[in-house]
Amino acid sequence: MSAAPPCVNHPDRPASAACAHCDKPICTECMQQAPVGWQCPECIAAGAKRTRVIRPFAGSGPGSGSRTGIVGSTNPTPVVLGLVAVNVVVFVVSGFGKASVVDRFGGLSHQVHQSDQYYRFFTSMFLHLNVLHIASNMITLLIVGPAVEVMLGRARFLSLYLVAGLGGSAASYLFSPGNSVGAGASGAIFGVMGAYVVLAHKRRYPLAPVLALIVINLVIGFSGSIDWRDHLGGLVVGVVLALAYDYTANLRPASRSVGLTVGVTVAVLAVLVVVVAAVPPGHPYLQFG
Repeated sequence: MSAAPPCVNHPDRPASAACAHCDKPICTECMQQAPVGWQCPECIAAGAKRTRVIRPFAGSGPGSGSRTGIVGSTNPTPVVLGLVAVNVVVFVVSGFGKASVVDRFGGLSHQVHQSDQYYRFFTSMFLHLNVLHIASNMITLLIVGPAVEVMLGRARFLSLYLVAGLGGSAASYLFSPGNSVGAGASGAIFGVMGAYVVLAHKRRYPLAPVLALIVINLVIGFSGSIDWRDHLGGLVVGVVLALAYDYTANLRPASRSVGLTVGVTVAVLAVLVVVVAAVPPGHPYLQFG
C-alpha cells in the first residue's frame, strides 16, 4: 500500500483528500467544504473573486409573482418615497406652484449670477408649477425609481438623483435663453431613467418601457415651454454616474468602492461648478422644467 502524497500547502503532512476543483492533495487543515466537495483554500478564494452578487429586485423572490427587473414590479422604496414626499410638501408650501413664489424663492435663472443665489441650482429641482407638472414627474419617479434604488443602493441612488438634478440645472442655465426661469424635478428624473437603461442593459432586464418614457418626454420637451435642456443634462449625468457607480460597486475592499463613489460624485459636481461659472447673467421669464 503506497503512502499518501504530501499536502500541497504543508509538505510535512500527508494529504487526506484531493481538491474537488484542481485535484491537488490537501491535508485536513486545508480541506474546506464547498458545494461540490472538499476544496483547497486557493480554489475557494478564486471562486469567491469570480462571484459577483447582483441584488435582486424587491418582491422578486420565490413566490412573489413578479418578474425580476420589470420596471414598476417593485414596491416603493424608502428614498423614492422620501423624495416624493419632499416634492409634494414643497409644492404645497409654495402655494401649489404659485409663479411669484417659485420665481422669488427657488426658480433657476441667470439672476443667480448677479445675486450669488447659487442655491437655486438645488432648490429649483424641488419646485413645480402646477398639479400636472408635479404629478407627471412623481409618477415617473415612482415607476422607475424603485428599480434603480434597489440596483444601486440607497446612498448611490440619492447621490445620483441629486447630482443628475444639478446637471439638469446646469444645462438649463448654460443653454436656455437669458430671460428664462427653470423649475422642476425632471432633470433628476431623466437621470434616474438614464441610469436604469445602463443598469438594466447590463443585467438583461427589460428596457422598452423606460426607453419609451425617455423618447416620449424628449419629444414633448421640444415643444412649448418645456425645458428640454434640463432633460438632456440630467440624462447625460445620470448615465455617466450609473456607469461609474455600477463599476465601483463591484470593487473590493468596500472602502475602495466608497472612496471611488465619493470621488466620482465630487468630480462631476466640480465640472458642473466650473462650467456654470462662465455664464453671464440675464433676465427671467417662467419656463417649465
